Amino acid sequence: MRCLDNLDRINYPKELVSLLTRLYTFKGKDFYYEDVLKNYMSVIIKQTIERDSFYAARLLGLSVTDNRMKLIIKKNATPKTKDEKILANLKGVFEIIQDKGVDLELTSNEFLHLATRIFQGCKEIGFTTEIVDVYENLLTMKKKVSKRDVLDDELKSYKNAINSLNIEPTQVITNMYIDLLHMNCFDSNNDFISLMIEYCLLFSQRFNVFKYISFFEQYYNKMKEFSTVTVAAGFDWDKGFAQTAMLNQLTIKVLLESYEKVEAMVDDFIFDKKLRKVDNVGTVIMKMPQVFTRDMIKEQCPQLSDSTINRALKRLKDENKIRPNGTGRSATWVKLVEEEMFGTRGRQTDIFDFIGLEDD
Repeated sequence: MRCLDNLDRINYPKELVSLLTRLYTFKGKDFYYEDVLKNYMSVIIKQTIERDSFYAARLLGLSVTDNRMKLIIKKNATPKTKDEKILANLKGVFEIIQDKGVDLELTSNEFLHLATRIFQGCKEIGFTTEIVDVYENLLTMKKKVSKRDVLDDELKSYKNAINSLNIEPTQVITNMYIDLLHMNCFDSNNDFISLMIEYCLLFSQRFNVFKYISFFEQYYNKMKEFSTVTVAAGFDWDKGFAQTAMLNQLTIKVLLESYEKVEAMVDDFIFDKKLRKVDNVGTVIMKMPQVFTRDMIKEQCPQLSDSTINRALKRLKDENKIRPNGTGRSATWVKLVEEEMFGTRGRQTDIFDFIGLEDD
């Protein structure tokens, strides 16, 4: 019996509810994350695609050197071998998913097309067949049928479960993943294609964290853990007693860790942005007379808040570059160093600093 035919066995213990509460708190901030990082989203998504391609190639065991991987993934170098061709195909597929993942059509044809696109020019991918009993009147006949129909039935059950709103989506997705592994719908690389389908389903449920964080890097780094819980989940699958709870909890924890990385990325970006604002005040002061006032700064920088100006003045005072003359808002300030020392000549911080991905 398929996992999706036995979803009523799922329960929600206290620990799982706690994990899901945290997960959906993060998920509710997806629009906030994208708004903060909107000017850099194309760069972030490009690097996520590169990481997904690299680690997916590792999972497939492609025989491509790291140097060639970088050239193909980053520079679109022409592939020279079949494995390099698969790597280039992977990058193209990840670009499609990042662009249209939410609107991906959940059909057997769509997933066959995805699988075919990955291995295009290298190997043929198709649906497996099986021999089933067909009853006609009093006779039993053997008939060969394609597992395309099996996958169609699975996807129909998936949509019904998702649309019922009674079962949390990650539960449905991980249960379907175990079904896909054991149904062996594809005649080659079924395990990897099943993982790709799980990735697509997470995208379709708007877990946008995988725009910023590589799903396949996270999976690769926890491959031993995933292997252990996946094997355990498959015990007694054919009897309808598959135990998918541990796999589901590990999947949720990976989602949480990914969201925590995005949260840290956004916090660093906001801090860096505030720091640049403070540096901008120093640049403005550099152009002012030897004695200046807070109001003069405000006139030059009307977009800056009073707290930002105060932070800048305090920092420059602590660095012995200025000193106050008087107290309160009417106080004047005196520059104590040469003007050029107010310049921000340090190394410029850019998007690569806070996402931790330097381009080679």
